[in-house]
Amino acid sequence: MRSLRRWRGRGSGDPIEAFWQWWANDGGTALAESIARQDPHAISAVLADHVHRIDKALDWELGPGLHAQHALVVTAAGDPAVRAVARRWLRAAPPSDWLWEYADLRRPAPTFTLRFTGLPAVEIDAAWVTAVPDDSAAAVHVGVHHPVFLDLPEDARRRITFLLLDLTLGEEMVETWVGAVEVLPDRPADAVPIRDLLPAVAAFAAQFTTEDGDPTWRLLEGEQDGQRLIASTEVPLRSIRLPHLDTHVGIAVGYRSVRDDGLPETDMLDHLRALEDHLTNRLGDSGRLLAHETFGGTRTLHFYVDGTTPAASQLRAALGGWSHGPIEVRSSSDPAWRNVRHLAG
Repeated sequence: MRSLRRWRGRGSGDPIEAFWQWWANDGGTALAESIARQDPHAISAVLADHVHRIDKALDWELGPGLHAQHALVVTAAGDPAVRAVARRWLRAAPPSDWLWEYADLRRPAPTFTLRFTGLPAVEIDAAWVTAVPDDSAAAVHVGVHHPVFLDLPEDARRRITFLLLDLTLGEEMVETWVGAVEVLPDRPADAVPIRDLLPAVAAFAAQFTTEDGDPTWRLLEGEQDGQRLIASTEVPLRSIRLPHLDTHVGIAVGYRSVRDDGLPETDMLDHLRALEDHLTNRLGDSGRLLAHETFGGTRTLHFYVDGTTPAASQLRAALGGWSHGPIEVRSSSDPAWRNVRHLAG
């Protein structure tokens, strides 16, 4: 508890900074020592207090590390509203060492057994799944069956279904690549063991990933009021990929060199691409262009930026040199990326 009093005495106005001050002072060492004594509860209340001072919606858990002895995971638990907070906590973390490593998303634990008071144990290996890839949605739709489902109410089945997926795939893969999820009380004839789900989803995701590990882009085309509408987007458009980018900045760029179908002439397209590059270079890792739509003499650029940085203001300031038409800028908090959902497939 001395570390808790010392942390309060520092008077930091940033709870994330305060967490890592406490951790560096002796919080991390004390927690590791309590785990070694097989008594992690000795300090878990203090750890929970520090995590919830950052945001009460955050969850945390401890486990073995991939490269360190222990792992501390502080996660938004699927809540888009606090994913940015969890990612900022992780980005402020010290480098991993032999004792501790850190994550903001739950990792796979395929050998885990789920236990609930008053319910039978749920062995992951006993689960069966169906998996239907959907290229247009950039997602795999999954059905989950477990023999215990026959004895459980619907809410328990659904809770166990999502826990099974998290433990099999990890939170990041579930949130990024799993689409619709169906609870299956009866096992379908085409179901496969749940252990087959990870390689199937990983192979599907590889179709949308470049050799450098970057997301691919998709071209969409439609028609509105008799004119062509062209959109280009990163795939997939899901906020779990970059949760610290929680603010949408929509920039409607007007252009005067217009073809009959409303799209830009070739020379104007070069100017628009140069503007996109200029804006992207100004942001660094504080923001990213995720999509753009072109229609009727206007290209709308969909940037997402870190709302704790001056990135939105930097974008506005960088637009001063555009002389080919009017510009309108709107920004709003959007941690779930709802403003580009219509482009997500």
